Amino acid sequence: MIESLKGSRDGTIIEIEVVPNSSDFKLDYNVWSKRIKIKIKSPAAKGQANKEILEFFKSVFKEADIVKGEHNKKKSIFVNYSLEEVYNKLSKILK
Repeated sequence: MIESLKGSRDGTIIEIEVVPNSSDFKLDYNVWSKRIKIKIKSPAAKGQANKEILEFFKSVFKEADIVKGEHNKKKSIFVNYSLEEVYNKLSKILK
């Protein structure tokens, strides 16, 4: 899962891929794409998927922003935590 995280000057970028219209919310790690796969209930229309994604990341990290891929299923999320802190928090959720 560490391959999906990139340290930046002020925090960490989390590389994700989104699967909208799922029956439930679920996080998994996609070894092939090296991204965290997030299954969400919301459709990918009118910003609903982005809203659900940001609500999740804000619940874990207090602040989060989509910095790349706002209109794409592959997105980059920025959080103001160190790479180690992000890894530790996400590792607990993915287990």
